[in-house]
Amino acid sequence: MDTNGVDKVSTKKNGFHKGPMELYLVRISPACRAVWLYVIQNELPHLLLDVDFSKGPNHLPPVFRNHPHQEVPLLVDGDVVVFEATAILRYLSMKYTSSAGFGMSLPNQMLCESVISWSFGELLRSVGYTYVFPQFLESYSFSPESANEVVIEKGLRQVTTHLEILENKYLEKSKYLAGNKLTVSDSCAASVLVLLEWTGFSFKMWPKVESWLSKVKQQMFWDEVHTTHTDFVRELERANLVQR
Repeated sequence: MDTNGVDKVSTKKNGFHKGPMELYLVRISPACRAVWLYVIQNELPHLLLDVDFSKGPNHLPPVFRNHPHQEVPLLVDGDVVVFEATAILRYLSMKYTSSAGFGMSLPNQMLCESVISWSFGELLRSVGYTYVFPQFLESYSFSPESANEVVIEKGLRQVTTHLEILENKYLEKSKYLAGNKLTVSDSCAASVLVLLEWTGFSFKMWPKVESWLSKVKQQMFWDEVHTTHTDFVRELERANLVQR
């Protein structure tokens, strides 16, 4: 458990707490990383709590036992419980940050929120669940192996389509996805796309995407939030499972 700007926390029997918010996460998750990044960039006092689903539901924190959706990220802020990254980011922006990082104008803010929803919906399904995860995570692979290969090939086609959209639509005339200034939507989409690093994927065919991704990864606290991801990629490289 990491404490960030928190001196003391009193926990109630029902799993809720008094004081600063609690963010439950799995650090390898793109959605969790994006929420965590927003929290620390905006200096919101919080407790960071890692969740291990592999031990079964009986070993989950109390708040999960009382919640119908046992998934992360999960934010507990007093008696308020918010799940799904898109909803958490919206909640934080409305209550604490005056929409910081979502753009200055209403059109920019709505585009930003739309891209966030797309990132953790369609983009993550294609990049993560259809292309990357079946190659490395047994729980997401299909049997027999021939079926898994079909899924992965489908995922690659979908990834290519998404990259074409980013290259030729979003980034054709703008530096970032919701205009010419970095927003939360860039962090969310990038947190998903870096999953492709597990496979040694090259973005050279999409130079605007490659340049944009490089800029997004230079923002403050990105490296800290993505340490687990980076360490995992290095492990894959040492095992010769990533082709560069």
